[in-house]
Amino acid sequence: MSQTDFLPPTILLVEPDNRVRPLLRDNLSHWGYSLIVALDEADALERTHNGRENFDLLLLAQWDQSLDYFVDLGRRICQQVNPSGFIPIVIMAEQFGAELEGQNIQVGTNEYIVYLEDGQQLKDFLYRICPI
Repeated sequence: MSQTDFLPPTILLVEPDNRVRPLLRDNLSHWGYSLIVALDEADALERTHNGRENFDLLLLAQWDQSLDYFVDLGRRICQQVNPSGFIPIVIMAEQFGAELEGQNIQVGTNEYIVYLEDGQQLKDFLYRICPI
């Protein structure tokens, strides 16, 4: 591979919603990321071949469970891929109060919760922690 070859960062997107998933996939691709798209934890592990295919960031959409559940879920998935490495985990909060809207909160060493106001907020945050 020459110095001019460029491999964009890969995001593992876990989003079960059939309406939201294509929109996220299209936006993330348009922003320059490579993607692995999964519906849930089992699908994510299958699509990453149980840790044999790497990704640079894990993006989870919260659904039907607590944020703590999703932090743990993200850690489990990342441990399968790189047990000793650093993979940022970003959780898009599902429901939250107006006082949290627009905030990105770090909740662990490499775990973040984003309380989205709009798509530009997600784009800016991803570019900051997983630059293109």
